[in-house]
Amino acid sequence: MQSIPLSVQVAASRFSRQRADYYFYLSSVLKSAAGNMKVLQIFENDSGRYQGTPRGVLSDYFYDIYSNNGGDIAAAFEGILPDDEVANLRVGQEAGENGIVGALEDVSRLAKLSIRVRNESLATIAAGLVGIAIAVAMLTAFPIFAVNAIQNAYSFLPVEAWGKTGKRLYAYADGVRIYGVYVGLIGALIGSYVLWSIDNLTSPVREFLDEHVAVYRVIRDIKGALFLSTMSTLTRRRGNVMFTLRQSLETFSDSARSPWLKWRVGQIIDGADLSGAIGTDAFKTGLLSKEMYYFLEDMQRANGFAEGFQATGNHVESTVLTAILVRMTVYRWVLLGLALVTVLAMFAWNFSVIYEMRDAMKVFLNSN
Repeated sequence: MQSIPLSVQVAASRFSRQRADYYFYLSSVLKSAAGNMKVLQIFENDSGRYQGTPRGVLSDYFYDIYSNNGGDIAAAFEGILPDDEVANLRVGQEAGENGIVGALEDVSRLAKLSIRVRNESLATIAAGLVGIAIAVAMLTAFPIFAVNAIQNAYSFLPVEAWGKTGKRLYAYADGVRIYGVYVGLIGALIGSYVLWSIDNLTSPVREFLDEHVAVYRVIRDIKGALFLSTMSTLTRRRGNVMFTLRQSLETFSDSARSPWLKWRVGQIIDGADLSGAIGTDAFKTGLLSKEMYYFLEDMQRANGFAEGFQATGNHVESTVLTAILVRMTVYRWVLLGLALVTVLAMFAWNFSVIYEMRDAMKVFLNSN
């Protein structure tokens, strides 16, 4: 893949949310022009119209790459737009202009799905980070602040005279002062490893994580659903061109930049090599949830592989992804709820210590 200038990368990042509408725009213009306007001319026009904006920067870049690669639109978009969408365009252009129009319509739909999933994912991540930040603050800074405030208010009362609950709070705050930095570093390392592992971990350990750990399972389900939607378009006939299932899988794998996703698709291809043909059993890997796999199996038996993928893609888009997004909303509220529980628990602990201090003060004053 060609080296992409930093300015183009920044423009691509800023343009990402508009790409679904852009695909639809391209398909609409090409379809309406009926051959009287070419892709290169659209890039040239947009370069002048949107000069200085992300779309203008990208149009300049698309124009250059498209011109220098024999009119290869997939090459122009590679590294700029998502891999699965580029894979669809690569297949579509094999069928000529009508094929690329259909492919652009398909990727417009897929992009809308991806953007919707991304927005829900970011909202869940943001809720999780807010919840974690609140919980960490309540478990670290708050106890230290509370103990200092209690000591200032009851400066005449030695810690030895505090009640059991107060002594536990004091010991906890003292432990935070001593070990908090180390625990924080360990937590940061674990968090960094989790972020790295999402796209990069490929091993039997990942098989277990994808099946049994909520974060990885949700990511697996989302990627699996989007994979099926993409395959439903890759295996569709465009004009006189129709890729075999193996060609579609290899095209998808070639376009994927995530080592984890390449590994998962590679498992499907390897399963086909063992059996000598790509059947439904080859898809019985950790990429698809049981629900998605069984639906794909039934649809392929009833309709054949291309129609089966089409039916499964429709089911995934209308039902499975919606269910996953609902689950993510539930996770979002659970995370915020846990943060609230942590806040209430720490406040309750603090108030119980304050209430206990009254009795401790009476006992101390009476004994002196």
